[in-house]
Amino acid sequence: MKRLLTIIVLSALLAGSGMARTVADLFGSEPGDIFMLLPRVTRLDMVDYYNSGQAVAARNNMGGESQLLALDSVYLKLQASAVKTVEMRMVASKRDTVIIVIETVETPVPDSRITFWDSQWKPLRDNKLIKRPTLDDFMTRQMPDDLRADLDMAAPFALIELAFDGDQHDTVVARHGLKRFLTQAEWARYSAYFTDQITYRLQGAKLKRVKP
Repeated sequence: MKRLLTIIVLSALLAGSGMARTVADLFGSEPGDIFMLLPRVTRLDMVDYYNSGQAVAARNNMGGESQLLALDSVYLKLQASAVKTVEMRMVASKRDTVIIVIETVETPVPDSRITFWDSQWKPLRDNKLIKRPTLDDFMTRQMPDDLRADLDMAAPFALIELAFDGDQHDTVVARHGLKRFLTQAEWARYSAYFTDQITYRLQGAKLKRVKP
């Protein structure tokens, strides 16, 4: 009952203020679109345990385990399941708090989805917040047309992993999964045309690619 009252009060405060105090508040208030396996009560318990120095895994709705791996005032990393991690970074903007969420699934090659939300967990149009990376962004020089056609056949969909980096979690590193997806012989045909990773840096609530 006490925990339920805490959730109700927290939700009311966030709704009234339009601004979240910490990323833990946002973790607790998320309506279940991202953390569908973790009820709010469980999430708040996880934060309490983490803040008390206890790395305790919580049972999720699928019968597996979820665990907080990192938590500070603006950043959170959660091992949501055996094959999925979620990162959250909150950014203060002029009008509201922006929440950047990266969900990564092991396919088994890591593949990520990045989304942007306001403090009420309403999705934001992100076409002005990031130019999502494609395989072409990792190319250091133009690949011959016939070789590119072969690559499109060998890897018909892009597997790109995104992860926050830096002491302030103010950069996002993107890595393609070709080396792990393709056989060693296949990758050897294409490797000379690719860099392993590209980097984005936070500028306000936007992620801008860092030029090499």
